[in-house]
Amino acid sequence: MEAGGHQAPLLSQVRKKAEIYHQNIPWIRKLPGSAIAIMLLLIAVNLIVWVGCSIVLHFHTSLVSTAVLAYSIGLRHALDADHISAIDLMTRRLIASGQRPVSVGTFFSLGHSTIVIITSVVVAASSAAISDRFDGFSNIGGIIGSSVSAAFLILLGIMNIYIMVKLVEQLQAAIACPIGAESLDFKFEGAGCMMGLLKKMFKLVDRPWKMYPLGVMFGLGFDTSSEIALLGISSIQASRGTSFWVILIFPILFTAGMCLIDTLDGAAMMSLYTSARLAKDTIAVLYYQCILTAITVVVALVIGIIQLLTLILNVKPDLDGPFWHGVQVAGDNYDIIGGGICGSFIVFGLLSVVLYKPWRRRIDKRRSLMASNMDADETDEADEAEERLGEGPETHDTVDGFASNVAGYGKTGPPQNMTKQGTTIEERSLC
Repeated sequence: MEAGGHQAPLLSQVRKKAEIYHQNIPWIRKLPGSAIAIMLLLIAVNLIVWVGCSIVLHFHTSLVSTAVLAYSIGLRHALDADHISAIDLMTRRLIASGQRPVSVGTFFSLGHSTIVIITSVVVAASSAAISDRFDGFSNIGGIIGSSVSAAFLILLGIMNIYIMVKLVEQLQAAIACPIGAESLDFKFEGAGCMMGLLKKMFKLVDRPWKMYPLGVMFGLGFDTSSEIALLGISSIQASRGTSFWVILIFPILFTAGMCLIDTLDGAAMMSLYTSARLAKDTIAVLYYQCILTAITVVVALVIGIIQLLTLILNVKPDLDGPFWHGVQVAGDNYDIIGGGICGSFIVFGLLSVVLYKPWRRRIDKRRSLMASNMDADETDEADEAEERLGEGPETHDTVDGFASNVAGYGKTGPPQNMTKQGTTIEERSLC
């Protein structure tokens, strides 16, 4: 009990100091604390993995270059287009539902790496028996993984088209509102036929950890599992007698590298979409959301279609022509396409920032004119109300005359000109 009591204040002190450092560093304080925490965690995990692998490689120096290659393959594969698109789109979807998901990329890459590790274990345990049949497993897994990946990206692209339409409608409504009257309540609900078809699928991934099974399905493509498996086979053949446990450092390094980049990607996307500076300005949020949604729609549909065409080309390799040659080149250069996606986010993000100020000045000028017109209308309504109140003296005269009649009531009886309407006035005046 006493140890636990000392431990709790220690953790709170560490948390307070971390918050102080977080607020004092100019560039770091712009990022949410949860995003920084998971980034530091993955960096620490990578350092620990490398320390452990370095101890093993100290006794197997011939495997150092192979270990570095496995780690670099993991870093490179995290930039593949399907990873970038899936993580970005699901991060946006979870943010739209009111969450702050920082671990979407982590769980996705862990699911993907599960297939890599299982494949590497099987290959390392029985490399001689598996190596002859691995191509057959690769073909089956490639069809399953590519089908799931392509269908997922295309459906998410269609979903984001709907979201983009709703965002544009909300942006137009915010521009039409008086200054300060905008709402930050973003709800991507609708009754369209496409929403009815897609809603169940998107409800399946309503937490970051549910990206793990999706990553497993993506990993069935064997595009990187085959690379790690070949590394294991070549290591066994190059240095006979290599321990099974030593060969496992390759998939572990691959997993560490891929989880690092995918986590950084997901945390950075979450930080961008939930920026505190943007959250204070509804129009700014909607403006950048429209631009980023448009980019992700194009990216998701393009990558999904490329994967679908690549799958068709793998199933029917006899297809020929410039078009299918281009499809093959695109499929063989996924890392370049993924880097291009990251670059497009940066380029279009900077371009949107540059164009935002003149666009916003024009919008604010229009809204100010709208507000002045509304003030003028309110002034006219107030003047009309004052004019109506100006008719009050006639009412007072009527009441005074009625009072004089009441004064003579005790002497002469009820006044002959006293009406029910007068009684109503008397009763109301007493109320």
